[in-house]
Amino acid sequence: MISSEVVHSAAAEPAAAVADLLGQLAERRPGQLPQFGLFFCDGLYSLQELATALDGNFRCPLMGCTSGSQIGPAGFSQGGISLLVCFGDELRLQPFLIEPLGNAAATIEALSAALAANRLQEGSKRFGLLLVDGLHEGEERLSHLLYHGLDDLPFVGGSASDEMRFEHTPVYFGGRFRSNAAVFGVFETRRAFMAFRVQHFVPRADRLVITDADPERRLVIQINGLPAAEVYASVLGVAEAKLDAELIESHPLLVRLGEQYVVRAISRVTHGRALRCMSAIEAGVLVGVGDVQSPLAALERGFEKVRAQLGETALVLGCDCTLRRRQAERDNAVARIGGFLAAQNVFGFSTHGEQINGLHVNQTFTAIAVASH
Repeated sequence: MISSEVVHSAAAEPAAAVADLLGQLAERRPGQLPQFGLFFCDGLYSLQELATALDGNFRCPLMGCTSGSQIGPAGFSQGGISLLVCFGDELRLQPFLIEPLGNAAATIEALSAALAANRLQEGSKRFGLLLVDGLHEGEERLSHLLYHGLDDLPFVGGSASDEMRFEHTPVYFGGRFRSNAAVFGVFETRRAFMAFRVQHFVPRADRLVITDADPERRLVIQINGLPAAEVYASVLGVAEAKLDAELIESHPLLVRLGEQYVVRAISRVTHGRALRCMSAIEAGVLVGVGDVQSPLAALERGFEKVRAQLGETALVLGCDCTLRRRQAERDNAVARIGGFLAAQNVFGFSTHGEQINGLHVNQTFTAIAVASH
């Protein structure tokens, strides 16, 4: 059995928050030293002070990032800091820094060599967790490079967030919070595990082709040869002026990949009638407009598949889009969804984007589930 504890502090001062976490751990696990720690924290903390307090009190591998809300035993917790610590050797972590992100290819090549030189223990396998600066907008390339540069090592990830303020979303490694950086945590375990994703949208029947786009700026400029906003509004049956935040969050673009779709969220309509997306889309891609379904029902179906493959889970590391939680707030379903995730032993955070096995997606729950036995 994987031995772990999750603690949370709502203390506003960094030193007090870390002291609170340590006090809870000392009470629950007196005298025990953790194997590693993983945390998510409010970006409104003085991050330099928080880094100093964390670095001064934890001597184990530690990785984390900012997040407006976290997921743990209490469901969703907004603000503060949540920390997962694991004990024993059933699950081990080695975090690697990728900095700057523009030099990711060379860093990943070195990481691949380091993993090849570090032989696995007998019966063990590896998976990864990616935490990346959520304002860099390079997650597509980074995810692709990691997956193919590390021999298809299964991983999921999340872009660090700041509750949709889009101001400062650093990651933590080596006693510092860092922008223009990512931390890739390599986990090793003998337990069975699986990477999976859950989304709660179905495509409409309209056949749409992106005919002009600027992937670098994540802009969809034309659909079917017409201004993108015009076609998008027509599919929804509304005037372009009615394309507000709530409507576009409920109807993202869905990119077809083989027999499945992945979500490309829309952040806004530009003055030039383009759609500003949260992931890159290239010209020539076939897309659909999504209709929202129940996020909770989608999660229930997703975890049924996990149980069918793994049985009971000891731990699920989850990356859940902030837009999904906003949908839950509109549906008055935050407590129900949070309670469901807690019952599945999920520890995670609300993200500005999600990754899974080489893909960068939006409005999705991506996770690694680790079996109990």
